[in-house]
Amino acid sequence: MPVLEVTQLRLKELSADDPALLESLSTVRAELQTGSHFYNCIDDPSLIYILGTWPSLDAHMDFLASPSKDQILGPQEKMLQFCWTVHVELSGVNLLLLDAPILAMERISVSEESTRGFDEAVQRHAQQLQGSLPFKLAHGWRCDAALNHHEAIIFSGWQTPQAHSAFAAKESQDRQYKTLQMTCARNLEREVVH
Repeated sequence: MPVLEVTQLRLKELSADDPALLESLSTVRAELQTGSHFYNCIDDPSLIYILGTWPSLDAHMDFLASPSKDQILGPQEKMLQFCWTVHVELSGVNLLLLDAPILAMERISVSEESTRGFDEAVQRHAQQLQGSLPFKLAHGWRCDAALNHHEAIIFSGWQTPQAHSAFAAKESQDRQYKTLQMTCARNLEREVVH
């Protein structure tokens, strides 16, 4: 089953707007053929997110264990520091909101007994969004989580980070779900419209 890789990296001594960064990321994308997209965190501009599709979780793990990993990713070590990677059961980047100016990503821990209800809550969340926004919502379950740990990741598109913050503030807090991380990011390859 195809999986979506979501990797967080920290910039070293360069900015997200540095052309060398996008050139390096694009070179790796072409070699790995993951259809990756690159995002820069709005709240912490030193963070970069890479979202790319692998044929399976094993395919990504095999690459990371292979000698070609150092050859392909080695040139980025001067630019980027690895933070974390999660894998989501989502059939591809094409399901994401790549046309949205802002991509919000929410990592949510869900209790065992609440997993079914969580899917229903996400569907209600999507219906609310569709009524007010031109962008879609996508979500999937983390497929590399520890045993008995359930984590979902929700991707939503927004015009501005403030629009997402206002919507998130309206959402009720539920003890069955715990937000682990919420990030708003801009696509590094999208032209900025003023």
